Amino acid sequence: MSAAEDSLDDSDEDHGVTVVISADQMLQTGLSLIGVTIERLEQNCGETQLDWFVSHYGATPTVLAQIWEDLQISPVMEARVPPKKLKVEYFFVGMHFLKRYPTEMEREVKHNRSRKTLRNWGWHYMKKIQLLQSQKIVWPADNFGDAIWVVSVDGTDCWINEPKHPDFSQDSRHWSHKHNKAGLRYELAISLRSSNLVWMKGPYPCGRNLDRRIFRKVNGLRAQLRATNKKGIADGGYTGDPKRLSTPNAHDHPSVAKFKRRALRRHERFNAMTKTFKCLDSRFRHGERKFKVCFEAVCVICQYQLEFGQPLFEILVGDIDEL
Repeated sequence: MSAAEDSLDDSDEDHGVTVVISADQMLQTGLSLIGVTIERLEQNCGETQLDWFVSHYGATPTVLAQIWEDLQISPVMEARVPPKKLKVEYFFVGMHFLKRYPTEMEREVKHNRSRKTLRNWGWHYMKKIQLLQSQKIVWPADNFGDAIWVVSVDGTDCWINEPKHPDFSQDSRHWSHKHNKAGLRYELAISLRSSNLVWMKGPYPCGRNLDRRIFRKVNGLRAQLRATNKKGIADGGYTGDPKRLSTPNAHDHPSVAKFKRRALRRHERFNAMTKTFKCLDSRFRHGERKFKVCFEAVCVICQYQLEFGQPLFEILVGDIDEL
């Protein structure tokens, strides 16, 4: 650990104090940090102000207020930020980085702080948000009750800098057929009956790891479904595991086919939510370790969005609501 990183270590700090910031205060503070004046606030309606906020920080003030509170009272002790390190300005720096993915020069000008300060504090808060996954992205304790089909499953790819190869300009081990560029892949599983991401595994180099290969890894999702005697729904890239995954089938009853289509479309909706954050939608300039921080922090934020105002659409409708 570097001296700069060590200065942000909070392992021996008191975690008992909570500083609550309301959604309205989050909105005002966030907009002031991007240069919105009081005069501009008075000239524009609340909906416009909200659009400005989300376009810079990726989520609503309500979501950010809840994350800010949970960073102080989370049962995941490693995710807590102790009182003397509760600096809302740098919390916004981390959120802005995830949403807009600026260069260090762009960030230095916007926030009027040194590159080193912004780098250290920004990553400090992003790592803390990442650690909230132990609280927010969990397999339900009741194993989904009596349901058999319980999750939708899909892999999502993100474009990264081309890794160096000793002989070739491109490394086939990282090639993503979705981007036709180097990429890293995560496996995600979303509950079919609630707006909850319940499984996240990765990152894996795309070229070496087809979706079904990741699914079959030791201690992977197939093992989890087998242990709980459950099944998932997946697209055609997951054929070969009929005991644990149901894929589109020409022989499906129309109601079943509709159910599967809606489940997969709903999953794509969540994937699209993650890609509204530019750090995952453009070429990731940093290394794999920091990609893991960013991807998992974004998924945590998206889970908060599902819980606070932006749930995924229901799959069970019409003639399929008895499945």
